[in-house]
Amino acid sequence: MRKVWLPLTLFLILFHFSQGSVLIHNLTSSAPAVQSYYVDRLQVVTYNIRGCRDDQGNADPEKVVAALRPLSADIIALQEVDNTLPRSSFTNQVAAIAASLHMNYAYAPSIDFLFGTYGNAVLSKYPILHAASTPLPATWEPRSLLDVTLDWYGTPLHVYTTHLGVKASEHPEQIQSLYTYLQKKAGDTGVLLGDFNMYADNSLLDSVRILLQDPLFEQHLVLGTLRSKQSLKELDRIFLSHDLQFLQATAPPIGPSDHYPVLMEIAKRSDPTRKSGDAMSPL
Repeated sequence: MRKVWLPLTLFLILFHFSQGSVLIHNLTSSAPAVQSYYVDRLQVVTYNIRGCRDDQGNADPEKVVAALRPLSADIIALQEVDNTLPRSSFTNQVAAIAASLHMNYAYAPSIDFLFGTYGNAVLSKYPILHAASTPLPATWEPRSLLDVTLDWYGTPLHVYTTHLGVKASEHPEQIQSLYTYLQKKAGDTGVLLGDFNMYADNSLLDSVRILLQDPLFEQHLVLGTLRSKQSLKELDRIFLSHDLQFLQATAPPIGPSDHYPVLMEIAKRSDPTRKSGDAMSPL
């Protein structure tokens, strides 16, 4: 099955690059779908789900649900989400995952094929107020940034998720585009989550760190987010605005993807002028 869909996918990429519109689905209630233990705390996750496919190429959203459910996340950013593509049995993956977890969702395609799309998504226990997608510079495969605004008990919370290119040559322009976009949002409460396809010590990330905290990097904490037998490979990251506080984090080795979900617990900072260096260690 895997060998059949790979050439077809590459063929469609060559002929259809346009990006579609953002899909938003809120549950009927305007209140959070599930109340958190603490109003001022959040469990946030970023997870590259690889189209819900396992190593044999079989796509099953319920295996992703099984990995995510124990994490009890309030907000989940997903990358490599398939929507009605033949390689994933024409399933709307984000709708299936959100329904199983009883969460709201926003989805934005980075690639719009002839019969289905592929892109980024945000799932939330909190109401989604707005969502917009911005293309990032790319020469190999279209990439984008999804910006979702949530109602966090009356506070607008921006959740940005992205998946940068696999080619290092694309990264300078993509990071510059991210910086330009996020600079306009300076002062907003927000988290940036995603698969950056670069390691934490890459100097390109320094520009992002001018605008946002990178608590794991600042505390010299490394989580293995990519399955590897040789060493810890950390491609997936979570950045925070300066009015948020890092509490703890983990990347449990679970799920069907070649990436692991990254879970971070954060909180509203009681003193916004306080530095992030006093945060707790990882789980």
